[in-house]
Amino acid sequence: MSAPVDAERAWQDLQRIRVPQERVYDEIERCPSGGRRATYTTAAIMWLYLAGQGLDLGPVGVWLALVGYVALLLTLAVLAGRRVKVRLHHSRYTWRSFAVFFAAALLAGATIGLSSWLTTALALPCPSLIKATLSAGAFLLFAGPANRWAVGSLRGHRAGEPPRGHHERAGR
Repeated sequence: MSAPVDAERAWQDLQRIRVPQERVYDEIERCPSGGRRATYTTAAIMWLYLAGQGLDLGPVGVWLALVGYVALLLTLAVLAGRRVKVRLHHSRYTWRSFAVFFAAALLAGATIGLSSWLTTALALPCPSLIKATLSAGAFLLFAGPANRWAVGSLRGHRAGEPPRGHHERAGR
């Protein structure tokens, strides 16, 4: 019981299936992590925490500020995760996402360390404000392009999809 297969009809059926799938990936790429608002909010929280380090808080105040900083970042992450409209059967986090996370941590740490060293060496006034501004600025300059690079890889990592150009070689 085999029916003749019309290659053109099969190709049209495949395209009808792929178009909604493309829309799903377009939606994910459009809002990967809350967009600009989440990036600016994260930078503002970082700036407030680093600027507050210049205050004489004492050991308890430093620990409370650290706990508040981490709690705000976790709250922002949970809110951004809830805003995602589409959940796929596989993770949207690839090796690029983890590379961006660790590169951002290294960049932030290096910026904080270098700006602390420079403000101490040059005896600049308000060193915590300078450190906070430089670190938040570096974060903002890095976050946008890095997130676009990390999320841009989603379209090529779909489960079960043949490599690009495969349909031209197989059916035509």
